Amino acid sequence: MFRIDEWTDFEAQDLALLALSVSEEINEHNGEGSLRELELLDEWLNETLQEGTADEVRTQLIHGFYQSLGFHGDWQDFFSSGNSDIATVLEQRQGIPVSLGILLIQLGRRVGLDVEGICFPGYFLVSFAGDEGEVYVDPFNGEVLSHSRIELLLRGSLGNLATLKPDHLQPSSGQWEIIERLINVSKSALLRENRMAEALRASELLLRMKPGDPMETRDRGFIYEQLDCPRFAAEDFEYFIEQCPDDPVADVLKMQLAALDLSPKPLH
Repeated sequence: MFRIDEWTDFEAQDLALLALSVSEEINEHNGEGSLRELELLDEWLNETLQEGTADEVRTQLIHGFYQSLGFHGDWQDFFSSGNSDIATVLEQRQGIPVSLGILLIQLGRRVGLDVEGICFPGYFLVSFAGDEGEVYVDPFNGEVLSHSRIELLLRGSLGNLATLKPDHLQPSSGQWEIIERLINVSKSALLRENRMAEALRASELLLRMKPGDPMETRDRGFIYEQLDCPRFAAEDFEYFIEQCPDDPVADVLKMQLAALDLSPKPLH
């Protein structure tokens, strides 16, 4: 794989390879097995999909991905960190919208479909250019979504008064945005599982992509605090307070700073 940072040319790389680089960085996987899985998916595409219109090829792809290959959304343990780790998703063939969506986009582009990811509020969607306009797909289960169904997803995230607008269905600004979504979802899952070392790697990866971001620096400070690294936490909290003095969280962090034990730890 390759190193991801602010200088990475995200548009020059395959989306799935970017996601595997994230997997290697955060979870320290060996990527050889995952690369072979991607090769097998390419072989399946070549052997299975028949030529046709954009709608016909999309229908074949979705049926094959979810039925023949057996990829599916994990209903039972949706928030598991493994569901946002592409290496694990390739091995277990289950995931969540953003991880399954990345694979669906990868395969769709392999067969020449015009397919994009949509970083929808609280969810991830995939859009295909169809014969009569855009077709929106839920990558969790392969369902083609009507606008009314999409609006229900929006209200589930933003509340019952939310109204679906064209801006909500704009494709991501690029693969950078999709990878950022993937890492953020991974970080949240790792924090929930109290896997602080991996969460720290996710946070530092995000800071390589957007150096100096005060919100992410603040989050890294919270992780350092949980890892009993008070000096590093203090540096991050002080940076956030300096950059965002009017943010309500700044006052909370000032109190946390005062409570941190910054005295030298004895060596044993």
